[in-house]
Amino acid sequence: MKIPTFNKIRAYFYSFFWLFLTYLLAPYFYFLIFLANFPYRGKKNKELKILVIQSGKIGDLVCTTPVFREIKKKFPLVHLTALIMSKSKGVLENNPRIDEITLITDYISINDKLRLLSKLRKEKYDWVFNLLPDSFTNIIAFWSLVPNRVSTTYKYSGEIIGLLSFFSNYRLEYKRHTSLMKHYLNLFKFIGIKESSEKREIFIQADEEKKASDFLKTQNLNSTDLLIGMSVTAGVKLKEWAPSRFASLADKLIEEKNAKIIFIGSADDRSRIEKVQKMMQNTSINTSGRFKLSELPALLKKLKLFISVDTGPLYIADTLGVPVVDIVGPVDVNELYPLNTQSRIVQKKIYCVPCTYMFYVPRFCKEGHLRCLKDITPEEVFDAAISLINTNSS
Repeated sequence: MKIPTFNKIRAYFYSFFWLFLTYLLAPYFYFLIFLANFPYRGKKNKELKILVIQSGKIGDLVCTTPVFREIKKKFPLVHLTALIMSKSKGVLENNPRIDEITLITDYISINDKLRLLSKLRKEKYDWVFNLLPDSFTNIIAFWSLVPNRVSTTYKYSGEIIGLLSFFSNYRLEYKRHTSLMKHYLNLFKFIGIKESSEKREIFIQADEEKKASDFLKTQNLNSTDLLIGMSVTAGVKLKEWAPSRFASLADKLIEEKNAKIIFIGSADDRSRIEKVQKMMQNTSINTSGRFKLSELPALLKKLKLFISVDTGPLYIADTLGVPVVDIVGPVDVNELYPLNTQSRIVQKKIYCVPCTYMFYVPRFCKEGHLRCLKDITPEEVFDAAISLINTNSS
């Protein structure tokens, strides 16, 4: 029998802690909400305050950007706050729709989280939308005494998250195999947003544009070169294609198309990128750690093509209109998929695919073979890339 790790034990403890304490204090909180908001008729002459909680990673946050635009379109004077993870902050730093960004990862311990709840209570939000619920985010609106609490529910979320979802007075179930962006936007029907666009948004500042241009100049690259970006890592190892496959693909693109290969990644990705480069016969560029997340879009926008496993930078590139090749592996493409018409999805339709979903990401291949990625050849990805290159050069 597999013994739970310390992190898992701690996570279970925190989940039970919030469950027990929330149910214990529920009558008290309901009474405070009643007192604070009775009679509640909305802020007709005041600024409406909305909090959007997105605890997902970079790709999830990119897919949330339509929400911020649609809120501001419906309520131009709203004070809009995003409560997000620190690693994803760069996606929103330049976004003019957001009035305030709070980082949930600044509050780690139970005392920290209680301090966050106290801070949010003082803000007196009118609506809170919890897009990707977990045991803690599910009680934030309730503990903050917000009158209108909207949350995603999910059939496979587990008992604790399900029990805590009852403290949201508006709930919408997310159903597997459906577009996550559509679900996000549908959550806002409770506030009167019934017609909306799924167009995602990434904003680039002039200084970031200059940094990207200057970087390319130092590498003796220009706009006429076939600049191809590659991202070889994912937040979940199960989604990663073998380094040797990336090396073979990169060499083939260099030798047959005279491509200039630029590997994209954070400082944490440096070693894996260097591993790929050591396997290559040709030279390439490693940008790991050289661009902050907020600066990365300016570099991605200069690419002619982006090839990646299913990870955050792919969704940034796709949002910017860069042609992308998505090496999907075990992911359900109906849930998170590129919207750019200049995109290609490479996936093996074998019997166990998909096995990775928005609210369920396994850490290992339960079948033990990982054929969904191992059966994808460099030649298949190369053909997908060439089809995009030819389409855009004609």
